[in-house]
This record gives sequence, structure tokens and C-alpha cells, in this order.
Amino acid sequence: MPVLLHARAPHDADPAHWLLSTTALALALWLGERGYCAWGRCAAPGCRRYFIDTGRRSPQRYCSSRCGTRVRVAAHRDRRER
Repeated sequence: MPVLLHARAPHDADPAHWLLSTTALALALWLGERGYCAWGRCAAPGCRRYFIDTGRRSPQRYCSSRCGTRVRVAAHRDRRER
């Protein structure tokens, strides 16, 4: 049975309240369509950022291609030094 979601702000609500409720509704709908939580923390050492997985074939591990490249280059240099 599908679940119907809606957001209703009071008539005297400020724009920030409306934006927050609309954003929460959009996030709930998006996560409901995917069927799982689609976010995570970057796996690069020293990076403290989080990301939202955009649904590529393999699960996302890094917040950006820059972090992923930095980790791969470091691993390549470690293998060459051995």
C-alpha cells in the first residue's frame, strides 16, 4: 500500500518554515523512491565531508572526484616505492 506524503505550513508561517517543510518532503520522497539511505561520509583520509550518492552503478565512496583521485594517486605512489 503506497504512503501519501504532504506538507502543510500554517497560513502565518514564515518563508523559512515553508522551505524547511518542503525540503523535508522532497527528501522523504526521494529516499522512498530509492529504497535506501543514499548518503555517506567520504572515505578519503583527512576529509570530513559527506555526500549524497547520485545512483551510479557502484556505491559512491568519495565526496568528489578530487578526493577519489588523491587516494588513487597516493596508492599508486606507495606501490611504486616498494
